[in-house]
Amino acid sequence: MDAAIAVTGAFLLVAFSDGLYAPSEERRFLSTIANDPALKMLSTGALEDAYNLLIAEIEADYDQACARILDCIRAVRGDRVLAAAVTLAARGATVADERIAPQEELALNRIAEALGLEKGSL
Repeated sequence: MDAAIAVTGAFLLVAFSDGLYAPSEERRFLSTIANDPALKMLSTGALEDAYNLLIAEIEADYDQACARILDCIRAVRGDRVLAAAVTLAARGATVADERIAPQEELALNRIAEALGLEKGSL
């Protein structure tokens, strides 16, 4: 479940960072997980479960949910395939929004750091 939380959480961390989470972003996430080979190692059911769980956690306590997401991302940083899936999911959120806001840039940098990458690399 931690891998699914890392991937799904990367998407949600960026998507929620600007305070404007739209239904189009959910559709983009579902489209991304259905169509990208990098995410095939995780079942759609596990990703959907993580998505629903994290939405509830974010709405209940945003800071605590962010901390959990970043912990899960740190846990997969040594796995090249999962790190690529986290990167893909985070980038997918910026595409869903059709622009990159400064808050999203900050979220991308937090994810990059959790993966052990340089800021600005995502």
